[in-house]
Amino acid sequence: MTQTLTKKESRSGAAPPTKHRSWWRTPLELCLLLPASLFLLEGGLNLAGVGQEEFLEPDPVLGVRHIAGKKVVWRLEGYSDEAFSTSGLRDTEHAVAKPAGVFRIALLGDSATEGMQVPLSNTYGKLLENLINKDGGLSGKTIEVINFGCSSYSNGQELLQLKHQVLKYSPDLVMLMYNRGDFIENIRDPRTPKAEPRPYFFRDQNGVLQQDRSIMEANKKLYEPQPVTEFLRRNSRIYGVLQHLNLALSLNEAMYAKIRNSITKKLDRTTATNAAYKQPYPIQDVWKVTESIIDQVNSLCMENNAKFFLVCFPNLVRDKDYTWQIDRLNQMAPERGFSFVDLTYNFMYSPDPKALFLKYHFSSAGHKLAAELMKPICQKAAKAN
Repeated sequence: MTQTLTKKESRSGAAPPTKHRSWWRTPLELCLLLPASLFLLEGGLNLAGVGQEEFLEPDPVLGVRHIAGKKVVWRLEGYSDEAFSTSGLRDTEHAVAKPAGVFRIALLGDSATEGMQVPLSNTYGKLLENLINKDGGLSGKTIEVINFGCSSYSNGQELLQLKHQVLKYSPDLVMLMYNRGDFIENIRDPRTPKAEPRPYFFRDQNGVLQQDRSIMEANKKLYEPQPVTEFLRRNSRIYGVLQHLNLALSLNEAMYAKIRNSITKKLDRTTATNAAYKQPYPIQDVWKVTESIIDQVNSLCMENNAKFFLVCFPNLVRDKDYTWQIDRLNQMAPERGFSFVDLTYNFMYSPDPKALFLKYHFSSAGHKLAAELMKPICQKAAKAN
C-alpha cells in the first residue's frame, strides 16, 4: 500500500523521499579538500614571496648549518632576497682551490657577518672586497672575500668551522667578528643535561680546551635523516611561515616566549633530576674558555700560514660586560700576535650612529663603514704576509 501511494505521489509531482548521505562521503571530501587547500595556500604564499625565511638545518659537527642552495627572502629585520651558495655560504660561488694571484680572506662570525638583513652586495665582506680591489688589490694580488658567517654561531662553532670547512679554502687572512653573546654561548652549565643542542667547550684539569658533545649526543635524533622534515624545511612555504612566526613571537612577545618555554620543558625528555646524570666537569670560567678558543683559532691560522684578525662588533649601548670583554681582547692581540680592531669608537662618533643600524644588526650604511675601517688592517696584514 505504501509503495502504491509513493508512486502516485511521484506521478502527481510530489517530492521524492530524502536519501541518506553515505557515512564515508564527508571524510573522503575532507581528504580531497585538505591537500587541495594546502596546495593553493603554498601557491599563494609562493606568489607573495612569503615563507622563505627558514634557512638553517641540523649539522652533526657544527650544530646547525645553512641549507645549501636555499633561496631566502628575509623580512624579520631589514630585507634581502638571495640564495645560499651550493656550499651553503651566504655568498656567491667560490672554488675550493685558491686561484693563482689571489689573496683570500675568510670571514667568521654570527648573524652580524652573515648579513641577512641587507642585500648580499651590501654586506661588509663584499664591500671590503670591492674597496681593496679598486685600489689595486693586496700586495699585487686580487682580493677574494668568502663569507662563512652563520646566525647564532658561538666562537666554539667558529673554531670547528675553521677546522672542518674554512682551512680547505687556503685563506691568507681569517677575520672573526666577535660579539657580546659569544661570551655566553661557548659554555654550558655542566650541572644539568639541558641546553640548546650545539657544541660546547670546557677546560680540563690541565687547562687544555676540550669539546663537550654531550648535549648533541643526547639529541642525536636531530641529526639523523628525517626526509619529511628536510623536504618541508627546504620546500614548504607554510612550514617556513610557521617557523618564522615562532621566531618573531619568541623575540618580541614575552608571554608567548614564557608559555613556549614552559611547554618545551614539559615535553623535554631529558631530566635534570635524573639520578644517573653525573656532572662531567667543574663549572667553567667563561672568559678562560673563550680565551682558549680564540687562542686555538689563532694557532690554527698560524699553522696554516694565515694571519688572524679579530674585529669587535660596536658596543654603542656601553654594556659594561662587553666593554670588559673588548678590553681583554685588546690586551690579548699584541701578546698573541694577531690584528685587532674595535668598531665602537668610529661608529659612536659617526655623524648619524642610528643610521648605521636597523634594530640589532648593521644597516647597509653600517656594513659600509665597517668595511672602510677593516680595509687598512687587511692591507697591513697582506704586506706582512
